Amino acid sequence: MKPSFIAAFTLAQIGAYVSFMPLFQVLLPLKAQTIDSAGKAILLSQVAILGSISASLANLLAGAISDRTTSRFGRRRPWMVAGALGTVASYFLIMIAHSAIQLMAGIVCFQVAFNLLFAALLAVLPDRVPDAQKGRVAAFLSLGHPIGAMAGAILVGGLLVGEASRYLAIAVVLLLAIAPFALGLNDPPLPPGERPPFDWRVFVAGFWIDPRAHPDFALAWASRFMVLVAITLTQSYMLFYLQDALHYSDLFPGRRAEQGMALLTTVATCANVACGMLGGMLSDRLKRRKLFAAGAAMGLAAAMLVFSLVPGWPVVVAGFVIFGCAVGCYYAVDIALVSQVLPSQKDAGKDLGVINLANTLPQAMAPILAMWVLGPAHVNYHALYLVAAGLAAAGGLAILPIRGVR
Repeated sequence: MKPSFIAAFTLAQIGAYVSFMPLFQVLLPLKAQTIDSAGKAILLSQVAILGSISASLANLLAGAISDRTTSRFGRRRPWMVAGALGTVASYFLIMIAHSAIQLMAGIVCFQVAFNLLFAALLAVLPDRVPDAQKGRVAAFLSLGHPIGAMAGAILVGGLLVGEASRYLAIAVVLLLAIAPFALGLNDPPLPPGERPPFDWRVFVAGFWIDPRAHPDFALAWASRFMVLVAITLTQSYMLFYLQDALHYSDLFPGRRAEQGMALLTTVATCANVACGMLGGMLSDRLKRRKLFAAGAAMGLAAAMLVFSLVPGWPVVVAGFVIFGCAVGCYYAVDIALVSQVLPSQKDAGKDLGVINLANTLPQAMAPILAMWVLGPAHVNYHALYLVAAGLAAAGGLAILPIRGVR
């Protein structure tokens, strides 16, 4: 692949992550706290559950629809543009929310718009990248998560204080990052004659992928689901963990927990970038995906065990180094692994929509687990991160029986 394609693809991926990482890590927790300071954890969980259901449905439909789009502008490009513009509009709805209902409505709009964008963006990998280069390209794409999280945390948690300026910043970054890739993408239109006749029953039935017929796909899905529940638990409640378990403002008088979150995210990003690039490229060179993906999941489990101990601040920082290394390697290698076990390359958008359920459903499962595990006082972070560690380890073990990829 041309370096210009990889660079534009990577920039678009970074922009996509900037559009939602600071939203879920900082802005939504702060909005939930503003609306209901006493029940902030419960409100955040309820919003996350509704959002994940919306995201799951939207991503399934968006991937399948883009597979069938016959626009002269291409199959993927129209949905990238529409999704990016809709995502920006949804920020305004979230920002002006003054009640739980308004906040839920805003997050539903965000999830629908964002998944129109993200489903089309992700489908470009199997569309355009050959198997022999998937690990290398996926390594660059994996930069989206850490750099997006770091840029968002620095902008939202550190540099900017006003609510409007925070939302404006992530909106501008998203549009500037997506535009070059969407406009320059070689996205051939699907000839109308190649689009199969539409039948609702066939369309809906196509989302069921029989695990007996495609066991590798099923194992990859189960692994990703468990690991992503663990990561979602860690990231979604880390701000409250800093506030209520570590008492960050008492440790560092005059500093906000959001600033601590920005520092941890920056630390994790440095580790993430290095390990993500190294893991992706080595998995290409050695032609082994499972070893790196399973090892990364075990690294995540180790980091979450550290958090469960609620240690001092230096140990939490060290835990975030491990967390960053493991997340970077996992994201870089797992997406390459998944793209090689898809049931059909022709229906890549639809099949990636199914695999993306392992990304979106954790956004529902994690809050449900959190409401139960955190206990009546909503502060049992020891138990929360023990559960997360167990899920990450189980996700790593689920990778090992996959046969179609080494």
